[in-house]
Amino acid sequence: MYNPVATYRVQLHEKFTFADLEKRLAYLQKLGVTTLYASPTLAATPGSTHGYDGIDPQRINPEIGTVAQLRAIGQGLKAQGMGWLQDIVPNHLAYHPANPWITDVLEKGHQSLYAGYFDIPGTNELMSGTLMAPFLGKPLMAILEAGELKVAYGHQRLVLAYYDTHFPLAPYTYATVLRTDTTPPALSHWLDQIEGLYSPEATHPLRSFDYDSPQQAYEQRDVPGALTQAQTPAIAAEPATRWDAARLELAALMSDNEAVRTFVEGRLAQLSQSLDDLHALAEAQHYRLCDGDETRRRINFRRFFTVNGLICLAVERPEVFTQVHSLIQELVDDGTFQGLRVDHVDGLFDPAGYLDSLRKTMGEDPYIVVEKILEPGEELPKTWPIQGTSGYEYLALVNNLLTDPQGETPFTDFYNKLTQTNTPLHDQIRSRKAYILYHDMGGELANLLKFFHTQDLVSPDELTDVNPTMLMLAIGELLVQCPVYRYYGNQFPLTETEANDLRALLADVRNRAVELEKPADLLEKIWLEKPQTADDEYNSRALRFYQRCMQFTGPLMAKGVEDTLLYTYFRFIGHNEVGDSPEAFGMSQAAFHQAMQDRQQHWPLALNGTSTHDTKRGEDVRARLNVLTALGDEWTQTAQRWLDQTADVRHSNMPDVNDAYFILQTVVGAYPYAERSTAWADEENFAKRLRDYVTKALQEAKRNTNWVNPNKAYMDAAHAYIDTVLDKNGPIWPEMADFLALIADFGIVNSLAQVLLKFTTPGVPDVYQGCELFDLSLVDPDNRRAVNYDLREQLLAEVTDAGAQPMTLWNTRTTGQIKLWLTQKLLTERRSHPDFWANAAYVPLTVSGTYSEHILAFARQHNGVQYVTIVPLHLPRLTRDNPLAINWQDTRVILPSSSLWTDILTGKMGNSAELSLSELFSNALPMALVRVG
Repeated sequence: MYNPVATYRVQLHEKFTFADLEKRLAYLQKLGVTTLYASPTLAATPGSTHGYDGIDPQRINPEIGTVAQLRAIGQGLKAQGMGWLQDIVPNHLAYHPANPWITDVLEKGHQSLYAGYFDIPGTNELMSGTLMAPFLGKPLMAILEAGELKVAYGHQRLVLAYYDTHFPLAPYTYATVLRTDTTPPALSHWLDQIEGLYSPEATHPLRSFDYDSPQQAYEQRDVPGALTQAQTPAIAAEPATRWDAARLELAALMSDNEAVRTFVEGRLAQLSQSLDDLHALAEAQHYRLCDGDETRRRINFRRFFTVNGLICLAVERPEVFTQVHSLIQELVDDGTFQGLRVDHVDGLFDPAGYLDSLRKTMGEDPYIVVEKILEPGEELPKTWPIQGTSGYEYLALVNNLLTDPQGETPFTDFYNKLTQTNTPLHDQIRSRKAYILYHDMGGELANLLKFFHTQDLVSPDELTDVNPTMLMLAIGELLVQCPVYRYYGNQFPLTETEANDLRALLADVRNRAVELEKPADLLEKIWLEKPQTADDEYNSRALRFYQRCMQFTGPLMAKGVEDTLLYTYFRFIGHNEVGDSPEAFGMSQAAFHQAMQDRQQHWPLALNGTSTHDTKRGEDVRARLNVLTALGDEWTQTAQRWLDQTADVRHSNMPDVNDAYFILQTVVGAYPYAERSTAWADEENFAKRLRDYVTKALQEAKRNTNWVNPNKAYMDAAHAYIDTVLDKNGPIWPEMADFLALIADFGIVNSLAQVLLKFTTPGVPDVYQGCELFDLSLVDPDNRRAVNYDLREQLLAEVTDAGAQPMTLWNTRTTGQIKLWLTQKLLTERRSHPDFWANAAYVPLTVSGTYSEHILAFARQHNGVQYVTIVPLHLPRLTRDNPLAINWQDTRVILPSSSLWTDILTGKMGNSAELSLSELFSNALPMALVRVG
């Protein structure tokens, strides 16, 4: 099994390619990185900045390089003792004209070789009707009346062109488009040749535009030949292949025969001017062009969350799995990739079955982790053949450790008074998820109800007393109330643990309304009672309904909580984070120790992440915000004063006090350091970055404005408020500047403690690109900006070549070089002892003395070797001045036995059974990594 030791995440795109990466490999090697961790590298939509919108899983993205370049980099890494961890996306591809698979489906319908690859009618039993293509800005008739849809020839096929988006015409409609009394002989001969490719049984050629009106055409849009549930998705491959050859012949005619080219261009222009003919042609396709807004009410393909442009794969089908992973498997087999990170595992029909297949296909050697967000108290299934998650639960643990629990009461009381609400957070979560379901995903819910009725899971008598509407609402409430992203049962009866969880969830459904009691009882009978005695055939049908439901609980959690609640509930924004919870407010040292011991026992190679491309704010923003929790009443009184002093700017309650408080917290957490630091932020562009961020945040909140109907007046008011807050001559800046100066050093200490914890607690530390310096970024796209590697190389050379000391670096701490030094120190330590850090036991250590509650200490022990980590907690409660000047008095860390020891960070040495912090932290950072023995 490959051990990554430590990873460094890079985002690859057209502005940071394989060639650019190659130039930085020497820097990463010098930094101490063992494993490069890359964003998706397979072909993606043109101009993609992230790669999660793939278009072809069987080729490398040409915008970032070639497979030969990738293999060469892989060989170079291996020569340096390094490896490659690759992010893969099995859940979906882009629903985009550049995607050859979906284009083939749109063109050929059920005769496409790829029709069975997607969760669409004919493949996914939830879906029926003609496949929707929801990419119009308004209803089709309005588009036609505005002249925005044309017939065109491009990319060697006839298409319906909606501005720059092209939809292929079905082969059986070519004759209708091109055959007239004046068709050139060469083209007429070509049309004769293709006429026999499709039998009437397979498709229904549209021979003439014989509708009385566009409305009649619309009413008859589900013509035979459209891809529907009743048809089989993988027949007649030979005609489909012959059609591809025929298209090339037409392309040659268009290129070489001027008469053909002139006729086709004129014919297409003529048709494009006829509303009736154009509408009938559009309605005769294997897809139905429609307004994107229609998918709020009905939909017949599975999509990623609520994104119409991402269509989901039926990767549970063996042939689809094989094709989706063919290139990835090649690159694993030839040693280019040593590990895989699986994106959005919760979206898959059967995550456990998928991971079993992935492990079997890739072998036992590759390192595999999944992107999985665990809710508080939830555990990753231990039967999964993986090494753990991509690290969001680790982020939450460290974030809570650095949060002072004593701040919860003043923060909560202040926020409730400020917003004049006492609505429990659980109710707010349910409300946001319900909004997404009924406002944006009503089609998905209706599909689940229809699917239920096709599965014959109950008798007609059992349905007699169940109102159909209430049954749909009960299914919806189950999705909304699900306390985790999803459950994973893939056989009935369910395990005892999952059955108990489901029973509790159904009890919550019943408690929501008396009208939901009978449908909830029915669901319990189907999923929990009948499977105990039913035959395999019944259980298979009941399980399929259950698993389909589970594919939609995750999108509700993501869109309702991550992308809505985290932008509306601002008690303390430091916990409004992916993987964390706004309900959380700190944790005890004992709880943290227990979590780390569990982690070492079950998932010793899971990633330890603190910043990612998806986090809501950078790791050092959270570290600084955590300082506020140790200030309690002082912070809330200061915030109230600032709100009062800027109240006259918020005309007509715009922005409202909730959003204003959010802006103030954001400024305090993310404001750049005084010097022109390398945290991607400086005073000149911070105001613009903040305006862009707040624009996104308020739209996501969907309270006073939203993406569909933006409230310009509200957004302008929010921007004006930002300008007032940041105005050096404004009402609050002098005090805000003093406050930032007060908390800055404590934030830096938290940042460094976070790094030390990430590298020495159980798991594999991950450094997100550029975060070896301070990361004061906000949510994407802010956290995906270009990294200044030239500067990082320069700063690294200074700390390594000159043998910099921590106290010297502290003097210029706001440049972030001290974080770079610590990161390089710890990366090197891990690379020198990879087996130790993978296998060492986690042992909590006793801390005694006056300030023992402000110190967390633990040992890692393996084969007679021992490292001790010591970090400070909640220092503003000890001093308002220099966090490095605290008199630690009699505070000591008790070692297991008397031994020689060396502090890796300072070089200090001793021989004792106790570590006196007054001595250890004297003229040093208030943290240590001590090698004992």
